[in-house]
Amino acid sequence: MRVRTITIFIATGLLTACVPTRQDYDAYVTLLQGSSRAKNEAVKDCVRGFDGKSTRNLGLLTNTSDKDAVRVGCDRFIAAVVSGRATYDDVVDIKGQRLTSKTIKIFQGR
Repeated sequence: MRVRTITIFIATGLLTACVPTRQDYDAYVTLLQGSSRAKNEAVKDCVRGFDGKSTRNLGLLTNTSDKDAVRVGCDRFIAAVVSGRATYDDVVDIKGQRLTSKTIKIFQGR
């Protein structure tokens, strides 16, 4: 139960408007790298954070149907965080709604 609480707390910070500290981000990555259950929870929490307009935009970005876009986008983003491909600075850019060529490639699965 404690792991789920920590995961939700950190994931909420990553996936909502507030930007986590670099220390929180590093702790979150470590948690995700060591626990597939935490990774699955992070994807679920990510999916819950999207609305209809964002879903449409994410569908265009991920080149998937609107129905699958959020799950696919969240899977790709969390996988990039776990692998180290998405950095703290990338998360800050996404939070600020600034897409870069790197983050676009992550969401496109490239």
